[in-house]
Amino acid sequence: MQRSPILFIVSGPSGSGKGTILSYLKDDVPGMGKVVNYTTRRPRPGEEDGIDYNYVSEEEFFRLVERGHIFEYERVYNDYYYGSPANALNDEMDRVIELDYKGHRTYREYIDGDVVSIFLLPPSLQEMQRRIQQRAEEKNLQSRLENAHEQVRRASEYDYVLLNDDLHKCRRQVRAIVTAERARRRGARLLHQFLSDEKCFRCDPQ
Repeated sequence: MQRSPILFIVSGPSGSGKGTILSYLKDDVPGMGKVVNYTTRRPRPGEEDGIDYNYVSEEEFFRLVERGHIFEYERVYNDYYYGSPANALNDEMDRVIELDYKGHRTYREYIDGDVVSIFLLPPSLQEMQRRIQQRAEEKNLQSRLENAHEQVRRASEYDYVLLNDDLHKCRRQVRAIVTAERARRRGARLLHQFLSDEKCFRCDPQ
């Protein structure tokens, strides 16, 4: 019996390793695709359009919002806009998407299909602040720090919270979550089918 696709949401503060875990799920877990979000910021060195993000101008971004192609969006760190596509689950493949806690809430409320959410914590608050200071521009450093602390305060809303202090261990834990959630949903559907068949069997006069 074919189960419904699952949307795996990955969230966490800046510097928690979300991009690395998303790449691992997309590249190394069979049957998993990545939902490519939109952003108005420029690509960083090594990033590719359509792979890491769909990079668009602010004007094009809001055209996509008006046309319903962008499902939800936020202005992050008081500078650039980030938004997720409306067709996150458009086939039978499981998908993984990076969202903040507001996007997580929106998908939980409105999306059709199954949602599993994972929140990644950096090794410590001190390490989180150090990583943010390394990657932040001077103009958005305070916004990044405030956003990171707000993200952590919302971690209890997620299905799973993982400490990403050992990348290999974190990858194993994430893969175990995917395996368990797939098995749980497949088992529930098999049981439903089994009970339906049993009911028909009892009603069969033969």
